Amino acid sequence: MANVVPSKLKVAELRKELSKRKLPTDGRRNELVERLKAALEEADEETQPEAEAETGAAAENEADDQIDLLPVDEQQDMALEPAGETAQQVDEQPAEQMEVESVEAENERKRRHDETDVAMSNEQDEAGVMDAVFIKNLERPLTKYRIREVLEKFGTVDDVWLNSIKTRGYASFGTAEQAEAACGKLNGMQFPPEHGRVLESGLITRKRMKELIEEEEARSDEVHTIDLIAAPHDGGSCGVALRSKQDKGPAKRQKTGEARGQAAAAESAESASMLVAAAAGAAQSQKNSQEPVQDELPKQAEAGGELRHTKTEPQISYRLLTDAEVAAKKSH
Repeated sequence: MANVVPSKLKVAELRKELSKRKLPTDGRRNELVERLKAALEEADEETQPEAEAETGAAAENEADDQIDLLPVDEQQDMALEPAGETAQQVDEQPAEQMEVESVEAENERKRRHDETDVAMSNEQDEAGVMDAVFIKNLERPLTKYRIREVLEKFGTVDDVWLNSIKTRGYASFGTAEQAEAACGKLNGMQFPPEHGRVLESGLITRKRMKELIEEEEARSDEVHTIDLIAAPHDGGSCGVALRSKQDKGPAKRQKTGEARGQAAAAESAESASMLVAAAAGAAQSQKNSQEPVQDELPKQAEAGGELRHTKTEPQISYRLLTDAEVAAKKSH
């Protein structure tokens, strides 16, 4: 009965097994399979208590046989033991104890591993190991999973952090070589490729990474106005620091003012040149338009009629029609 696997039987075989158990044989194959499975499970449940009883009886007989082989005083000691404590319970106690000891050993191993990692990290920071990077000019939509996926191409990524608007991030690697490889590839990369900006990246220590992240979190309300800029290499800054975008420094402000003044002067000079050119063009146009009129003046005078001039500039001369000319135009 235990060897019957309903799912492997054909329809005819399923119906045959069901018929043996006086069960309905109609329906589709999956229905027959479920029906036979249910019957087998029910039969197993009925036979299980009997098997357990037989096993228990055999165990008791074996224990009695072992007791009979012991000396009389030991048989009396065995008889005084609690009747409720079975051999199975005695066997379970060492297993539970072993499980507890295994969990404690695993916890101790993890604790030592964490302590070793912290010690190694401190040693690396003291030695100035650059095994972390900063990344600028990130652009949304962006997730930590996607940037981690890119970074993992260069090695083992221990940690990734992004600011709230996903424009800056930091990542630490398993080794300094992996961080250096990532930094070299990220610098100048357009990411995301379809719509992103050109990234800027640099090497820093894990300690400096933690300091910058703490400062970013403390200045979260200024996230739109702060940026990573170059800084002196002192006090473990790794040559980078967070500064306000408005805080350019006096030297930079003076330089910016001079540049703006030069640009304004160049623009004024260009405007003046354009005005001079426009005035010269207008004068030439006026001269050209008046020259034909001057040439026609004698002819107009000879033709008769009063010669008049406009009051507006440029001045235009015109001749009034004679009576004969007016009558000729009317006749047409």
